[in-house]
Amino acid sequence: ELNFRSSKNVWGYFSVGATGGLHEFADSQFGHCFSWGENREEAISNMVVAMKELSIRGDFRTTVEYLIKLLETESFRNNDIDTGWLDHLIAEKVQ
Repeated sequence: ELNFRSSKNVWGYFSVGATGGLHEFADSQFGHCFSWGENREEAISNMVVAMKELSIRGDFRTTVEYLIKLLETESFRNNDIDTGWLDHLIAEKVQ
C-alpha cells in the first residue's frame, strides 16, 4: 500500500500496481520523488515534509527514514557535498 500526495511543489511516480504489489519490472528504485522551491532550502523543506507524510506498507524495506536524515544534514542543506559524501557518511556510520 502506498500513500503519497503530490502538491504543486512536490510530485512523484511509483511502480506500484493497482493490487498494491510492485510492478514486475520495477528495480530497487520503485519510485521517484521531486521537489521545487524558490531556493534550495525551500525545495529541501518541501521534500522533507512530503517524505514524512509518505506511507509505504508491504513486504519490503525502504530507506525513507534515512533519506529524511540525509536531507536534514547541514552539509546537504548547504550543498557541501561531492561524489564521496554518502560513502563517507556510511563509513562513519552516520545514523
